[in-house]
Amino acid sequence: MKTQPKLQPIGRNENGATAIEFAVVAPVLLLLVLGIIEFAMIMVVHNTMEGATAVSSRLGKTGYTGSGLTRQQTILNAITDRASTLLEPSKLTVSSKFYKQYDQINDPEPFIDSNGNSSHDSGESFTDINGNAQWDADMGASGYGSAGDVVVYTVSYPWALATPIISNLIGDQDGVFTITTHAVVKNEPY
Repeated sequence: MKTQPKLQPIGRNENGATAIEFAVVAPVLLLLVLGIIEFAMIMVVHNTMEGATAVSSRLGKTGYTGSGLTRQQTILNAITDRASTLLEPSKLTVSSKFYKQYDQINDPEPFIDSNGNSSHDSGESFTDINGNAQWDADMGASGYGSAGDVVVYTVSYPWALATPIISNLIGDQDGVFTITTHAVVKNEPY
């Protein structure tokens, strides 16, 4: 006579438990690994941009311009030559502001605070350091300056984030994180 197999209670049956545990843990683990890779890529690009910005700003402080090129195009070419292996050169943004001395960087133009509220209000007189006929919270003038000027180079690149959670944490509404580097140099007497 053949015996019937005993039925196990449902709560004690562990067949397939590993597959269910993996199904719960795998997405979290995968997002963690992808996030680490994403941050690593951002750090590599940032490091590459810092090097390119530093080298290009040293070129810019000499006043050198390539044959048939403007100073801006010479500097942009130097940056793209060094950063184009990881970046799309057309998306790079290069800007610069110059100051007469280091302690003026990011300082507002001086003004007379008539009402004593510690901020510039319309109608209060000011010294137009950068010559644009309006009060500015940063007295730097756009451009590369001339001999002896202090120049702040800013290079930016919009990095499209691939990981959704990272995109929500550090990206803008379009899933882009802007990588920015700066270099400060004093122009040589050329």
